Amino acid sequence: MAWFGQGKDTIEWEEFRDNILFYKWPANEIKKGSRLIIRAGQNAIFYANGIIEGIFKDEGNFDVETQITPFLSTLKGFFSLRSDTGMRAEVYFVNAKQLLLPWGTRQRIMIPTPEVPSGIPVGCNGNMVVEFRDYLTFIKKVTGVKSTCSLDDISERIMGNLNPIIAECMLDGERQLGLNALAGLQANSRTLGKKMMAELDQELLDIGLGVASLNILAVNYPKEVQAMAEKVAAQAFVGDVGKYAAISMADSMGRKGGSGAASDVAQMAMGMQMGQQVSRQMMDGMRPAAGDKFCPRCRKMVASNFCPDCGTQAV
Repeated sequence: MAWFGQGKDTIEWEEFRDNILFYKWPANEIKKGSRLIIRAGQNAIFYANGIIEGIFKDEGNFDVETQITPFLSTLKGFFSLRSDTGMRAEVYFVNAKQLLLPWGTRQRIMIPTPEVPSGIPVGCNGNMVVEFRDYLTFIKKVTGVKSTCSLDDISERIMGNLNPIIAECMLDGERQLGLNALAGLQANSRTLGKKMMAELDQELLDIGLGVASLNILAVNYPKEVQAMAEKVAAQAFVGDVGKYAAISMADSMGRKGGSGAASDVAQMAMGMQMGQQVSRQMMDGMRPAAGDKFCPRCRKMVASNFCPDCGTQAV
């Protein structure tokens, strides 16, 4: 809400909500003796005859006649020509700070895969920083005669542009996305976020806004895809089936499978079995396989106890 502590001749904006984009000063005529107050994070725009006369960014308390009008493009001398009647102009206060806008897919986006050509539903969410790029375009195409405009007023418009951009950036020019690539979107969220930011920034230029940064906090999959991703990650961590079985066995020991002495005996037996299995794997790794014997005369590896070329016993 704007408050005018010094009456109608004081042009100022005291706004306490961070999501307000701009505020239009209610009077259309600026009289002699008026003062302009610009606070930190604000820009003041003088608008008349369908054009922007001047943009003032320095914070402070200014006399409009002596400190402001000399810099206006076509309104110079209006005060002297019209005596005390003032000049016809509109003043817009703009929030010049970068504004944080949380975003998220309103509904999951269908991403085609070779396994599911009709598409797997994927959602994501994060934050973006929105800023002004062209004040005149924003006034003409968005605000019109409104006295104020907030980030909430245009968030739906931004989200409408974002959804198709997300799908295009995920597919990256391909018609389909493999399941492994689909499951790895979260790991590549930084690169994906930069692509989305560049595309959305171009789209919002049409209404005079831009995107300074965009990040992805989470990529959401259906439970089946999430389970598959976790399984792939587990297998990659384990390395081979034998180790996977050993870890699975160890994991089962920590679950509630019984109580008392019987449960302790069962867990001990499972532990011994796991130890034996790991020991066998280690011995198998140390035992030479077929083709690992060496002929000291021919100096080459052979697959039998005697070298087939010279008959020398292999070691």
